[in-house]
Amino acid sequence: MTISDPSSVVTFDADAALAAAREQAGDSVYLCVEYDAEDFNTLYAAEQTLSLYDGQRDMLDHFEEVLSYVHVDFMEKDLFEDVFRAAGEVRAFVTYMDAVVLVRLLVGQEGLFFTVDPAADVTAFVTAVEDAVA
Repeated sequence: MTISDPSSVVTFDADAALAAAREQAGDSVYLCVEYDAEDFNTLYAAEQTLSLYDGQRDMLDHFEEVLSYVHVDFMEKDLFEDVFRAAGEVRAFVTYMDAVVLVRLLVGQEGLFFTVDPAADVTAFVTAVEDAVA
């Protein structure tokens, strides 16, 4: 079983971004959640993600906990842009972990949170998603 819901939180085309992500990375995409400072919505959760939880409610409760820290993304974005003024705008954060890569793509004060397989080409992944929301 997978979860697949339409976008309802962000103002950019998150559905197109998810389609581009899945076209580029295929089954390596485990999760896509759209978010802003107030809310989140699970656009896609693969069986690999769902199997980590005792049901969909348990998963959503965990996402609420994780995304309660979303303000850190926006604060970190502002910090990096202030400190590295000549480098341009922060567009994404990537965190490599043992079993998954976390990708947070930011568009202003909104974002997409992805989990992907560590073997995925993350640079190509981010580029495909950015191209879809440009």
